[in-house]
Amino acid sequence: MDAILEEDGKIAITSFKIKENNIFLNEAGVFARGAFIEIIAQSFAAIDTYQKQRDKGKPSKGFLVGVRDFKIYRDALAGDELICKLEKTDEVSGLNICRAEIFKNTEKLAEGELRIFEIPF
Repeated sequence: MDAILEEDGKIAITSFKIKENNIFLNEAGVFARGAFIEIIAQSFAAIDTYQKQRDKGKPSKGFLVGVRDFKIYRDALAGDELICKLEKTDEVSGLNICRAEIFKNTEKLAEGELRIFEIPF
């Protein structure tokens, strides 16, 4: 995750450029499909940390505990700039549920739901 582009408390947009030396690239320069989940998880962590610092909240550790309805439509390649649109849909007793979509330009590459459990430091 390179930058937070937008954030309004519930919905956020982040960007991520796939650099040539990214560990999730294969020899042909194709980004590993499982790494889309990592982009979403890192985007959630960055947004959550930003919001807590802004609102003077307590920091926490987050643990990815579930992935649901995850679909991958297209591969990403070295050099691509990806946009992650993330919406926090629910939070119950430290369990955060978020829906996200990953785009290259206007083309949707992946989408799904992540469940992230947070424990305050």
